[in-house]
Amino acid sequence: MKSIAHMMFVLGLIISLAFSTAMAADSNGNKTIQVTDDRGRTIDIPYPCQRIVFLVENAMNTMYAVGGADHIAGIGDIWMPEQREPLFRAIDPGFDQKVRISKEGGMVNLETLAKANPQLVVLWSVDWDDDVTRSIEENLAVPTYGVFIDSTADLHRQADIFGRIIGNESRTARVLDIMTEYEKKVTDVTSVMTDTDKPKVYWMWGDILGTAGLNSTANELIEKAGGVNVMQYWSNETRSMEHPNLNLESLVQLNPDVIYMWYNTNLDPEDVISGKDFEGWKEINAVKNGRVFEVQNPLIFDFHTPRYPLALMIMAKEINPDKFQDLDLDAEIDSMFVDLYSVHYPGFAAA
Repeated sequence: MKSIAHMMFVLGLIISLAFSTAMAADSNGNKTIQVTDDRGRTIDIPYPCQRIVFLVENAMNTMYAVGGADHIAGIGDIWMPEQREPLFRAIDPGFDQKVRISKEGGMVNLETLAKANPQLVVLWSVDWDDDVTRSIEENLAVPTYGVFIDSTADLHRQADIFGRIIGNESRTARVLDIMTEYEKKVTDVTSVMTDTDKPKVYWMWGDILGTAGLNSTANELIEKAGGVNVMQYWSNETRSMEHPNLNLESLVQLNPDVIYMWYNTNLDPEDVISGKDFEGWKEINAVKNGRVFEVQNPLIFDFHTPRYPLALMIMAKEINPDKFQDLDLDAEIDSMFVDLYSVHYPGFAAA
């Protein structure tokens, strides 16, 4: 039987999705759709929205999943393009023809953005009035959709909204089901684990002593993978931030059983376990027991996209190997790429 907490989560998600969009018409009688972005800001968009610029690549993955390749008019910077662009080319024959939006001094080049003739610009933003948002809306009179992901519910809501604004609700419903189905392959196991069975996990961002706070997607991954974020035991009030920083003394006292490193080209788990720069870490259980893991493939482990269940599976198998020894990661990764994008992984051959 499902727990009351699970049912309340599902009910809350359904309610949030139901009120996330509304149809209307502008003064000329043209159809519009009203949506609320992650900043809580309500905007009106032409419906169906035909020309969207993505300045945040994570969110573009969602638009591709809901069948919106032809609705993407321009794209901004792509992190690790050698890894990601082959995927985009495989699922979007028009990828290389899309307008590339450049940046200068952290600001979007409005001239190149205008060439895409967008009806909507999607960007990473937590502030309604940030400089980039204000510049785009004041100079180009184009609405902006601010993305800020701090829970998997945000990803479900994003998929729902993106599918609705392009008029592809049937595909959207399937994508929502896919995310839930793959997530349950982990949570059906971990949801019945007792607290004493769960390892304490320290999430390590690239700044080493910067970690995942209690209000973050990484915290949710840890919990759903069958771990406990060590921030649960930290008394500092900043523990609820998305990215708090602690000092080494506090980390040693928290004594995590597992250290989970974000992808880092300058640091490996072995450096943490035996490196001279980490002498002060040697009494931490995770270090003593060699339980330091690193995200190896950020494309697969991109937990700000609909692929987040793959990150959950990888983490669950590493921090709770006895519970997931029969989980075939290669098969699950390939299967989810097929379900979301109709291509195989690796290689991105058409399914």
